Amino acid sequence: MAEIKNMVIKVRRPSSENKTVKKAPILQSTTEWNIKRILVALAGIIALIIFFVIVMMKSTSQELEVNPSVAATETVKPENSLVKSKAMAKNTITRALLTLNLKNNEPVAEVNLPLMLPANKTVPVYYFVEVADMKDRVIFHEWWLGNKLINRKKISISKNDKWRTVSHQLVAYAAKNNWTVKVVDEDGQTIIEKRFDIIEQQ
Repeated sequence: MAEIKNMVIKVRRPSSENKTVKKAPILQSTTEWNIKRILVALAGIIALIIFFVIVMMKSTSQELEVNPSVAATETVKPENSLVKSKAMAKNTITRALLTLNLKNNEPVAEVNLPLMLPANKTVPVYYFVEVADMKDRVIFHEWWLGNKLINRKKISISKNDKWRTVSHQLVAYAAKNNWTVKVVDEDGQTIIEKRFDIIEQQ
C-alpha cells in the first residue's frame, strides 16, 4: 500500500499593517459675505439717522420762532439775578473794621492807620465783619500783600439775621506796604475791602 502523506496547506492572511484604512474626508466650512446686502443695510441706517437729525432740528427751530419772548426772558434772568445778588451783598455789611484786640467777640477799638509797629515785633491784626440778611450764604476773608494772597478763610453764615465773624493775620514791620483785607462772596466778587500800610513805631 502506498503511504498516506499528511499535506499541510498554508493560507496567508494580509497583516494589519498592510490594510489601508480609508479616512473620512474633513469638511471645511467657508463663510461668504454678501457685501451688497451689508452695504444696503448700512445705507438704510445712515438714511434713518439723517432723517431723525433733520426732524429734530426743524422742531427746535420752530419752538424758538413760536416763543421768542420765552427765550429772551431766559437770557435776561441770569443777568438780573447777578446784579441783584451783587447789590444785596454790598448792602449787607453793617460793620467792618480792623482791630488789635477782641472782647466778647466784639472789637475793642478800631486801628488807626497807618498801623504803627516796632521794627522787630509781629502782631495779630483782626478783621471784624458784621453782616445781615445773608442767610445760608458763604463768604471769604482774604488777606493780600500786594498781589499775593496770604490767607483765605471760608465763613458759612448761619440762619441768624445778623452774623459776626472775625479773621486774623500776623503782620510785621518787615512786610509793611500794600496790605488789603477783603470780604468776597461765592462768585469771587469783592463785597468790601480795607487797605492799610505799616510804619515803624518810634
